[in-house]
Amino acid sequence: MAGSMKLGGLLVVAGAVLGATPVAGQLGPQQHMTRIGVGGGVSLPLSDARQALKSGVNGQGFLLMNAGGIPLRFNLGYQRFAFKDAVAAGASGQSTMMSGVAGLSLDLVHVGPVTPYVMAGVGAFHLKDELTTGGVTNGVTDTRFGVDGGAGVRLWVGRLEAFAEGRVQNVWTDAGLIDAKTIRTVPVTFGVLF
Repeated sequence: MAGSMKLGGLLVVAGAVLGATPVAGQLGPQQHMTRIGVGGGVSLPLSDARQALKSGVNGQGFLLMNAGGIPLRFNLGYQRFAFKDAVAAGASGQSTMMSGVAGLSLDLVHVGPVTPYVMAGVGAFHLKDELTTGGVTNGVTDTRFGVDGGAGVRLWVGRLEAFAEGRVQNVWTDAGLIDAKTIRTVPVTFGVLF
């Protein structure tokens, strides 16, 4: 009788542990429903934007959520670029972009502490261009729709995960200070995930 009670107790404990552990691949090695990531890095302008902008910097914060097996990603980003001297003689300026993007982030495989992933999303991009000529600054702001997608890799380091990722962003604009229909940038970001 005592042996069957011990066996029953062990089964209850084992069932509780197994019930609290996600199925392999369901949430990945992090085993969290919600996570926060922060990072920063360099942003590279592409296409027509490359003719007017120098390489810039970026920062981002994002929230990863597992909503019923759907891996959602909500991203807030900031990028800043300086204008090239070729914009106008004796002029200087900068272009900034703030973004809010919602999409998916899918883990590809889990190889020990390394997890490669892909992501894609859509969102709003607030653009602000400022050009200073002869001490006078003129600015143009606009908010546009855009898409964002890319790939990255996460690496467990103790209780945190470090990540490195590259994304391609395409923002549809009217011709402005940058004479282009679209702005394409590639933010390359390094950071940590809590």
